[in-house]
Amino acid sequence: MFKFFKNNKLIVVLCAIIVFIALIGLSIRSQSQSPPEQYVGDSVSFGQRVVSYPVNFVSGAIGNFFGKGESKETKNKINQLEAKNQQLESENTKLKKELDVKDISKYDPISTTVIARNPDQWLNTIIIDKGSKAGIKTNMAVMTSQGFIGRVTKVNQFSSQVDLISTNTRSGKLSVNIQHNSKNVFGLIDRYDEKNEELVISDINNKDNISKGDKVVTSGLADDLPSNLYIGEVTKVQNDQYGLAKEVRVKTGADLADLNHVYVAKRDASTIPDKESGDK
Repeated sequence: MFKFFKNNKLIVVLCAIIVFIALIGLSIRSQSQSPPEQYVGDSVSFGQRVVSYPVNFVSGAIGNFFGKGESKETKNKINQLEAKNQQLESENTKLKKELDVKDISKYDPISTTVIARNPDQWLNTIIIDKGSKAGIKTNMAVMTSQGFIGRVTKVNQFSSQVDLISTNTRSGKLSVNIQHNSKNVFGLIDRYDEKNEELVISDINNKDNISKGDKVVTSGLADDLPSNLYIGEVTKVQNDQYGLAKEVRVKTGADLADLNHVYVAKRDASTIPDKESGDK
């Protein structure tokens, strides 16, 4: 009896194996899946979705974050390059203008660079990179290609200090000549109006005719400076607060707030004004 059951079990196992193999063969040959296979596949795919959605969301967010960061970084680099290009173009324009310094060429100009400027004294003084070793002396005129900006007040061996015409100190009271048609009107720079970026010339006789657009140059009187160095042009003429004299406002030719390359007018015998040479 025992052997009979044992043989039957073996037959059942063999039949089960045969059926299983047959099912596998049918499933491989058939393109459609059986219900059990579909159930298993759906179950697996659901698990994959549960895992993949959060992963894809996080990875996508991280990708977008770094993508945006990279995009911002690229834009910043492009903006920096454009700003640098504009700066180079601006400097190139300035240098081109400085190549043609006709007004001071006869004064044997010394080319210098501004190396220091105190924010608290921005419109008062600048420091240039040339000194006595380059032949610079006190009271020499300093210019850009657009006009006169100041004079040397302190000289070291390799650097010098320049007081600008915009300084509101006593030394800034420079004698100037206002050219109205063929007549010269002399005045004194009284102060610099920072708000309107204009020089203010005071003590002009009410009888003197001055018009907007008249040229203003150095007078060469009592300043130990060459005469006829261009400063700027008249923008407004009005009576002073007492009504006893005229007050003239002048827009400088040079941008006093933006100075990089300047020239020191090195004087020689041929540049001394007629008045001084006549005294000799």
